[in-house]
Amino acid sequence: MKANKNINGKTNVYGIIGDPVKHSFSPIIHNTISKAIDGDFVYVPFHVREGYVEDAVKGAYYLGVKGLNVTVPHKKAVIPYLCEIERRAEAIGAVNTLKYTDNGYIGYNTDILGILYSFQNRGIYIKNKRVLIIGAGGSACAALVLAVSEGAESVVIANRTISNAHNLREHILKFYDADISVCGTDEINDIERADIVIQTTTLGFGKNIGLSPIKDKSFFKNKNVSAVFDTIYIPPKTEFLKDAESLGVTAINGFDMLIYQAVAASEIWFDRKYDVEFVKDLKDELSLFFN
Repeated sequence: MKANKNINGKTNVYGIIGDPVKHSFSPIIHNTISKAIDGDFVYVPFHVREGYVEDAVKGAYYLGVKGLNVTVPHKKAVIPYLCEIERRAEAIGAVNTLKYTDNGYIGYNTDILGILYSFQNRGIYIKNKRVLIIGAGGSACAALVLAVSEGAESVVIANRTISNAHNLREHILKFYDADISVCGTDEINDIERADIVIQTTTLGFGKNIGLSPIKDKSFFKNKNVSAVFDTIYIPPKTEFLKDAESLGVTAINGFDMLIYQAVAASEIWFDRKYDVEFVKDLKDELSLFFN
C-alpha cells in the first residue's frame, strides 16, 4: 500500500451544492483544473435538499470550504445567506458561484461570463450589436444582462408566453437603461435585424431533438445574423446551429458556456486569469467526455 500525499491538512475544499447533484460535470472540470495548475485543492459534490440551504451555506463557511458552485434549485435560495452579491448577479437574481471572504461568501453569476467568453474568444463582441434572445427563463435573463451590460444597441426577447418576456424586460430595466423590446416566437420573422442570436429554450434537446425556434433558416441571411449561441450542448449541434452554420454563420453550442463558466469561477476563487491556450487545452481534454 502506498501513502497518498496529495491530500493533506493544507488541502482546500471546493464544491457544488444542488438537488440532484450526482450528475454534475463540475467535479471533473475543476479537478482537471486543479491537476493542470498543480493546485492543492479538491472539488466535490454536496447533495443539499431544498429547505436546508441556510444550514449548508453556513456549515460550509464555518468548515472553511473556500468556494462553492450552486446549481438548481438553489441559485436564488442562497442569496439571503451571502455577505455581498455582485451587481450583475443581483440583476439576474441568481448566483452560481460563492467566494469565501473574512465576512462571509460573496455571490457571483458566472453563467453570464460563460456566454461572454464564448463570444470573445472567437473575436465576437456585443457592443453596438442588435441581439435577439429566444426564451425568457434563467438563461435568457443571464443573456439579457450580458447584452445590455456589454453595450448592445438593442435587444429583442422572443418567447412563446409573451407575458414572461415582458416580465423579464421590466425586471432588467430596474437595473439598466437599455433598448429592450419583446415579441412572441411566432413574430420573430418580423424583427428588422439580429446581428447575434442567443437561443436559451429546450428546443433541440431531449424530446425536442430536431426542433428549432427558427422555422425558416433563411432568417439567418435575411436578418444579417453573424453569430448564434445555443445553451444546449447535447446534442453538440442542434438544428438551430446546423441551419445557421450552413449559411456561414458562426455557431457556438453550450459546451463552451459549461467550460467557460467554470473557468470564470476558478478565476474568481484564485484571483487569477487563465490564458487562451490553457482554456483551449482544457476544452480539448474535457470534450473527450462528449464524444
